[in-house]
This record gives sequence, C-alpha cells and structure tokens, in this order.
Amino acid sequence: MNHFEYIIPETLAAAAREFMAGEDRALVAGGTDLIPLLKSRVRKPARLLSLQRIAELKEVAMRGDGLFIGSMATLAEVSENPFVRQHLPALAESARSAASPQIRNQGTAGGNLLQERRCHYFNQTESWRANIPVCFALGGSICHQIPSSKDCRAIYYSDLAPVLLAFDAAAEILDERGSIIFPLRELIHNHTAGTNGKFILKRISIPRLPPGTWGKFLKAGVRSAIDFALANVAVRCSAAGSQGEKPEIKIVIGALSREPFFLEETARELAENGKMLSGEKIIEAALKEAESKISPIRETAVSPATKKQSLRILRRAMQELLAVLPS
Repeated sequence: MNHFEYIIPETLAAAAREFMAGEDRALVAGGTDLIPLLKSRVRKPARLLSLQRIAELKEVAMRGDGLFIGSMATLAEVSENPFVRQHLPALAESARSAASPQIRNQGTAGGNLLQERRCHYFNQTESWRANIPVCFALGGSICHQIPSSKDCRAIYYSDLAPVLLAFDAAAEILDERGSIIFPLRELIHNHTAGTNGKFILKRISIPRLPPGTWGKFLKAGVRSAIDFALANVAVRCSAAGSQGEKPEIKIVIGALSREPFFLEETARELAENGKMLSGEKIIEAALKEAESKISPIRETAVSPATKKQSLRILRRAMQELLAVLPS
C-alpha cells in the first residue's frame, strides 16, 4: 500500500512553495492519470499536493490577445465553454473526444497535456514489473519495447495537444525562476523527454489568428469513445493575406510516437502550391511523410500494424483541408 501525506494548498504560491521544497512531492489535478499509477506503485510520492482549491487555475477566458485556458479547467468545461466553441471548435471537439463523460468531468486540461506516456511494460502492477529489468521510464536503462533504443519509446496520447500545437499555443508555468511563458511544443518535448524539472503549469494561451482561420480534429480508436487514440490528427489553415502572403498551414499527428509531430513538408507544399496540386498526390505525400515519422509499439491489445492502419484518418483530414484551401 502507498503511504503519503495529502496536502490541499489554498493558493498557487503556497502550492509552489510546498512542491519546490523536495523531490518526494507529486501534484494531483483531476487524478485520472496519477491515481492508477499510485495503485500500481509506478509512482510513490511521500506527499501529494492537490490543486483543486486554486481558483486562478480554473479560468477559461477570451482576452484581447487570445484564448486562455487554466490548467485545472476540466475537459468537460473546455468542451462546453462558449469561448472555446466559438473561437476554437476543433479544441472543443478534441476535449469532447477524450475518454468517457466521467473522466472528462474529472480530468483537466493540464493533466491531459502532462499525462504519462503509455507502454505495455510500464502500465503494469509492481509485482508484474518485478520480473523484468527496470525500464527507462522508472529510472532504469532499457526499453523493453526496443531493447537497442537509447531512450524510452513509450507513446504520448494527449487529445488536446495536436490541436493546441496546430494553433501555436504557448504554456505559462511557475517554477523556481517565477512565471515563464514559452511555446507549448517545447513544454511537451521536454515533458516526454523528462527534462522539464519541477514546475506547475498555470495556463495555456492560444493567440488570435487571422479571420477565416479553419481547423479540424479527427481521432481514430478501437471504439468510438473511451479508448486512448490509435491516432489523432489536427489540421489548421489560416487564409492568405491581402498583400499576397501564402496561407499558413499546420498538420499535427499524435498518439503514434513519443510526442506529436508536424508534417512540415506536406504543409509547405500546400502553402506554396495549394489548389494547383493533385488532391490524391498530396494526400499520398502526407501519408508517406507521416509513415516516416511514426514509431508504433506493441500495446496491451493493439499491434504496431493496427497503429499504422489508423493513419486512414489523415486521408480524411487532408481531404477536408484541401476543400478549404484558397484558390
């Protein structure tokens, strides 16, 4: 059984002081990711700090420079918020696609972004893991999925991340240096690499984009709900400007690698040549670029081959993106 002290700070400053005071602390937001890891003794904190009473972390607001989403806003709140649904409906759809209604009512935006990566060898009970060498994710020196790998190859499954990355989101964190804002892409990269250090995620900001900006989120799963994604895709097109600028296009794919990845070559080709391209040719180019970047691993009930097949949603996303490209 895990034994830990449960602390509920009333302010962000108090939470930060306590969290930074030692290495044996863990933060709990909604708990939907952490609690199962406590039960299986993957994580064994001596002190557990709840962020539930810190009101400033729960705000979702539209301001002059963009949309701001507090890290403690629940997935249900994000999916139902009128600002999100009006200004970034793709994000509302990604939040609505996560897990089950019970999980969405409890799980938070910050927790979804900072969730643990998942692997058949990592997400097991302590007694099960006792029979194999300790893996990278738990401080060891081997990846059981790919023993020749020099780092952990577990997959990152956030449903919010692809949309937020496609829309140039930034993260504001609080650490020993104070409040710092930097691209969400950097936060996720450091999180999956385990190099972020100790911090509290305060909020995510999405800048205002040009009028007419279009976005789409699609998710493939074994079932239409509840499951972690086999793959998820976010696409965004910001229309060309009146001075002859090219449209800005982002294509982001998640749940097929250790972090979401961008299809930069395909996006560049679309921005340069747009409607002049053959629809089927650019779709095949997107699939080829995606396949060169995926790194599927065997999961509890999902084979690498099944993960690759899930890229069929990229074809649909590209078809919808081609339909809205400026002439």
